[in-house]
Amino acid sequence: MELKDKELFVDSVQFSYTSDKQLLTGGYLVLKVGDVIGLLGRNGSGKTTLMKIIFGALKAQNAYIRVNGKKVRTAFSTREVCYLPQDSFLPTAFTVKKSIEFMLSNKERIRKVEEDEIIKTILNTKIADISGGELRYLEIILLIEQEATFILLDEPFSGLSPLLKENIQEVIVSKSKEKGFLISDHDYMNVLDISNQLMLLENGGCRKINRREELEQFYVPIGTFDNDRND
Repeated sequence: MELKDKELFVDSVQFSYTSDKQLLTGGYLVLKVGDVIGLLGRNGSGKTTLMKIIFGALKAQNAYIRVNGKKVRTAFSTREVCYLPQDSFLPTAFTVKKSIEFMLSNKERIRKVEEDEIIKTILNTKIADISGGELRYLEIILLIEQEATFILLDEPFSGLSPLLKENIQEVIVSKSKEKGFLISDHDYMNVLDISNQLMLLENGGCRKINRREELEQFYVPIGTFDNDRND
């Protein structure tokens, strides 16, 4: 299958933590190669829950997920989808170099990551001894360098310095030529800067946002994008 034809299709996601309140009532999105979809929503709206369900880390009461035209129970089983959780996942006893070799098998990809301007300075340092920002940066780079076509990033900019945020933005935009990204972050301006599609999760469903000024009706303070209107 050609890259342009690959697709992650999600529909009819229903989920509740309690019997009397539905968190998700009809989650829907389509992610293709070239997409950088910003998934926005207030705290508790279900953004992390939706990502976990799509990946397969959480079971929904109902969900229809299709990867490259085939219905699946869990997207991770296809190896076409990777998910960055909010919690760290690399073994703390490993060095950065060993973590790279543990996560990647392709020698060219290993070399590329090891030569990254940030990572090369901490290669021989244990995961337990690097900063939280460096760890987050490393984890994101390692996931993006996986063979998977679709990358789900939950709070990727959390704890990153401005320089690291900028680097990650550049990597995502560059890699979107061959991958599709779904990104959720409370630091929504960093998401808006690189997204070519926006979805707002509210009242249990996904609302497509055509112009980011529309977010002032549902999500951000009125006047947030006044400078855009004046340009």
